Amino acid sequence: MSQKAFHNKWAKIREGGKDSNLEERSIYVEKGNKPRTQRQLSLYYYFRFIQKHLEKIGAKKVIELGCGRGTIGLYCKTYMGLDVSLMDNEEDAIKIAREAFGSRNLDAEFIVGDALDSTIPENIYDATVSIGLAEHLDNVDDLYREQFRILRPGGVMVSLNIPKKFSVQELNVVMRSIKKIFGLYKDSARRDYYRNTFSAKEYEKFAKDVGFTDTKVTHVCPFPIYVPLLRSTDRLVTTIRRGILKIRSLVMRYPYKTNRVIAHAHFLVAFKPI
Repeated sequence: MSQKAFHNKWAKIREGGKDSNLEERSIYVEKGNKPRTQRQLSLYYYFRFIQKHLEKIGAKKVIELGCGRGTIGLYCKTYMGLDVSLMDNEEDAIKIAREAFGSRNLDAEFIVGDALDSTIPENIYDATVSIGLAEHLDNVDDLYREQFRILRPGGVMVSLNIPKKFSVQELNVVMRSIKKIFGLYKDSARRDYYRNTFSAKEYEKFAKDVGFTDTKVTHVCPFPIYVPLLRSTDRLVTTIRRGILKIRSLVMRYPYKTNRVIAHAHFLVAFKPI
């Protein structure tokens, strides 16, 4: 995995502020508001999935590993009132997360560290959460082993994995390719960070091998994330998707769920035995 790529990403977002063309500085949705962009929509529905599982076990203390902006940690704090820790190995990412909490006068523990060797004491957290972390590693078993170690007995690991695979996200590659033809996009159509190719079943096996039980995979994200788009177009696309999800919610408990082939990602939920 190229750590330099992640370093450049967070540095550019932090330096670019609100005017950054790379990604939104914040993809958090304040209480009472609706997601306005594609990334906001995805993270909002990812949190709703996570929230359900944290509520089931009565979680009070949670850590977001590979936190990036700290969006999920911020949701856990503001929507659920949890005791939150955030860890990332990129200092610029932690600074963005710290600023997000600080601007709302919220407290949290911020850790610049390695999720594979956190140095956190054993049996500390009720839940470990990660969004798009495990797929950047080849030693996923080591990542899950560390999470198993810092979870209390009965605690839950919720890992959103986005491995390299055919999915609805291929439509974004098509869009970028068309833009390149007309000179509207200069980077590679498949520009991306390193991702492993493990299947959902392999991720689940990694979790079981390190001691987790009651594992379950849920395939999610039925829409491609189209980037780059004009902000106005992004908001239009998101408005349409909100309407689709509202209709899906009439017959689905979790409307962001989809099938294995279409899914851009999957959740792995696993429990540490009591």
